[in-house]
Amino acid sequence: MMDTENPKTAIEYIHSLGRFSGKPGLHRIKALCEALGNPQDRLKFVHLAGTNGKGSTACMIASALQAAGLRTGLYTSPYLVQFYERIRVDGVMISDDDLTRLCERVTVACESLTLPEGETIGEFEFTTALAFLCFVEQECDIVVLETGLGGRCDATNVIKNAEVCVITPISLDHMAVLGNTTAVIAAEKAGIFKPGTAVVCADGQPNDVQRVLRRACDAAGAVWFGGAEDCRVLRCDIGGSAFVYEAQGYTIAMPGRHQLQNARTALRALNALRERGWNIPTEAAVRGLAQARIAGRLERVVDQPLILLDGAHNAAGADALCHAVDELLKMKRLHVVMGMVRDKDYETCVHEVASRADDFYACVPDAGERSLDAHTIAELARQSCKSVYECESAEHAIELALEHAKMNDCILICGSLYLIGECEKILRGRPKATD
Repeated sequence: MMDTENPKTAIEYIHSLGRFSGKPGLHRIKALCEALGNPQDRLKFVHLAGTNGKGSTACMIASALQAAGLRTGLYTSPYLVQFYERIRVDGVMISDDDLTRLCERVTVACESLTLPEGETIGEFEFTTALAFLCFVEQECDIVVLETGLGGRCDATNVIKNAEVCVITPISLDHMAVLGNTTAVIAAEKAGIFKPGTAVVCADGQPNDVQRVLRRACDAAGAVWFGGAEDCRVLRCDIGGSAFVYEAQGYTIAMPGRHQLQNARTALRALNALRERGWNIPTEAAVRGLAQARIAGRLERVVDQPLILLDGAHNAAGADALCHAVDELLKMKRLHVVMGMVRDKDYETCVHEVASRADDFYACVPDAGERSLDAHTIAELARQSCKSVYECESAEHAIELALEHAKMNDCILICGSLYLIGECEKILRGRPKATD
């Protein structure tokens, strides 16, 4: 049994369960939730799936619901700096005590299960069940629930229904698990649609994706919830954006045009909730969007030189990041610190970002066997950037970049979320950005 006195042990225990634990399917999470008394059946959900923008959109929706006075659970993955980030109630992370206590409960339930031979409860399934228990205990009015991978077979899809299902932009990622075309991936994500649920989809999806989603919505007996696509952008800079949507002004602190798309999706989800009888005043949506923050999405951590963190780790993420760099940082000399894992489309990401860099520092994220070596990254970067440094660690890369950067330059740390979390810890001791 787990040592319940030490919360670190609980987290180590959860990590020891492994990413993949058997055949794809909901049979394991169903059995586990049943052993726990099906806590998910006592909660209301906004359920999100998609390739990019899930975390930011979920954060905006949760912030607005909280501003409306609703006790709001938020379940996201992965975490950046600490595991507790994944389970929050009204913006507050789960406590050591609650995590350890609930971990013990879920462990006992796991031991009572009879699963197919060779199958076990995996880390994500375990954490999802634990989160449901936490949200019930905390008496959440509504939970914003982000899928981990895909949709149809994702552990979060054990829920029987959702108030609203949200699909954020879909692109190619996790192809080994989800399929090789955006249409196939969209069909997997659409597996979260349920009868009678409102479906909200980010605008700007490829036509084949849109077709698959509309068909899946009809087949599931869900209700497609459209909304205005046009929004008037008043300001878009490194401090965030201001825009007018449906004749109402909003601001968001997260920079980049892609965050405007996420904000529109969030506002559409809030409209769908209002249609279902939820009381969300406009003023709460305005305040919620303005207050929403997410770590590692063009996050400003130091002002001079400007240091930004961004977890762009697939081709669509790198594309959004590069658009933001082109628009928001074109006057600054750019130092890029980058590390990737080997099971992502790292060639495209490195090429795209390196072509914008004045200096490029290749390093290795702390991701165990999944880490891509610095030499491979440096060799790819050299194809599009003249000044490339091969660094033995993230710390070394940051030190070197700070040594070379002048006060009005920008250091952009990007790639694997493992790297972003590591660098967040390294930089934490430095003076923080002022809002």
